Amino acid sequence: MITTVVVIGGFTACSNSEKEAAKHDADNFTLYVDSVENATPVYTAANWTVIDNGYQERVMKAEKAMDKIEADDKARAEASKAKYAALKADYEAKIKAAEVSQDKASGDYRLILRNRLFGEGKIGADMKFNYVTANNILSVYENFVNTVEKNKDEFTREDWDEIKVLYEALDSRKNEVEKDLATRDNLKIAGLKIKFAAIKATHRIVSKIEENEKAKN
Repeated sequence: MITTVVVIGGFTACSNSEKEAAKHDADNFTLYVDSVENATPVYTAANWTVIDNGYQERVMKAEKAMDKIEADDKARAEASKAKYAALKADYEAKIKAAEVSQDKASGDYRLILRNRLFGEGKIGADMKFNYVTANNILSVYENFVNTVEKNKDEFTREDWDEIKVLYEALDSRKNEVEKDLATRDNLKIAGLKIKFAAIKATHRIVSKIEENEKAKN
């Protein structure tokens, strides 16, 4: 009987110790996310890497603790996950905006755009599209249109003017290689051209309006 009591007591002590450790990990995770939210933000990829590494370390421990903590602590941990997801989205958007701004401040925005839309060093100041052939032109159009769509909200009026020039130059190259272009690829390109026209029609006008409004203020 005494032995049984001792064994039960040992299990209880062990169970309580595990619960305390689990609560500690969950609390540590929640406090970390709060500290990220309250810290003065530094919008650089290097800083975010440090923050995210700290998060990943703590969230792994918190997830292991979930089945050992009280419902209130579990709810707080889940809320912290949602809070961190929102913080991450905000950081990533502002890091990207800061990088674009830095690129424009440090170099020729036309060259930057060409590299983003076609690949590093593909299109130089001479605007030659010799690398575009009937075999790869579909992928060139896909990259161009998808990149424009992904970044459409951040382009300035100057960017859109340059995008228009680049697009027209790509179309001219298409005319040169079209005789060797597969019908299937030609149809897909036609769809991409419709998609691009719709994006440009909306967002180029918006960027001009925003620029005019800024000029008035």
